[in-house]
Amino acid sequence: MKTFGIILLLTILFSACAQQNAFERFNLSKTKELSEDTIQSFKIKNGEKVDGIVNVVYLNKVLPNTYKKNEYFYVYYYVKDKNASVNFKLNAEASMLREKLSPENDFSYLTSFSAPWSKYYLLGFPQQGNTLNFKITTSTGASATLKFIKDK
Repeated sequence: MKTFGIILLLTILFSACAQQNAFERFNLSKTKELSEDTIQSFKIKNGEKVDGIVNVVYLNKVLPNTYKKNEYFYVYYYVKDKNASVNFKLNAEASMLREKLSPENDFSYLTSFSAPWSKYYLLGFPQQGNTLNFKITTSTGASATLKFIKDK
């Protein structure tokens, strides 16, 4: 009988927690919640040397009603060498859209980050398969690769 009481108590306690997730206490919108779930941040490295940082949001997952035909990303990055050029590829294909954005832009609310020293872009690529390998490369030889998996 003691065992039954303990099991019943544990079942009640754990079932009460099962209806919540980590985002509920922050009062985030569904879009902001998807953005926080999707955003990836990586160091842009040249060997062991860190040359910068990149943050990428996969917009097709966050805003599926707006971005559905191709692959779209909101990217902001910082590279130490201000003269370095940056190249973006998705599964080894160049972007078909590369729109430079201001620090305060239409996607700023997705990340709650805005800094004048970072560079901001909206990138579009042709439709791809389920695995998306997003690569950023600088003219100084530094790079970072991020992997996104589409929901099936």
